[in-house]
Amino acid sequence: MAIFDDVVVNAKSAAAVVSKKAGTIIDLSKLRISLASLRSELSKQYSALGEAVYNNEPEEEIAAIKAAIAEVKQNIDDVEKILDNSKNTCTCPACGQKLPKNAQFCSTCGTAIPRDVKSCKACGAELQQDANFCAVCGAKVNEKAEEAATE
Repeated sequence: MAIFDDVVVNAKSAAAVVSKKAGTIIDLSKLRISLASLRSELSKQYSALGEAVYNNEPEEEIAAIKAAIAEVKQNIDDVEKILDNSKNTCTCPACGQKLPKNAQFCSTCGTAIPRDVKSCKACGAELQQDANFCAVCGAKVNEKAEEAATE
């Protein structure tokens, strides 16, 4: 019976993993649909801007359309960042090329890729935002530990 119990436990564990992956895939699909919708909205806003300029609409109306365009662009950037993080990629700030997350320079234009992640002073591994210790070498992350290590 113990073997059967192990099989049942392993099957439940595998089902939980598959369920979590399926949920992640569904979430990513929703984000992609949202991104397509935002791009469509951006296109509509650009069209409205062109029409307003062509018809010599008041500057206030043109400014409102420009503000709406800026908001949609920001939303697109936010969704793209979430999708990039899920794919372990980043985007070059200069040319928009998709790059591996650990890239330090763009392979297309050569621009240095800015990093907002912390790295371990002892081994150089990437640290999680709230980490107190390095997951790779176990070194303490805070400044006091750095001072103690250099003494």
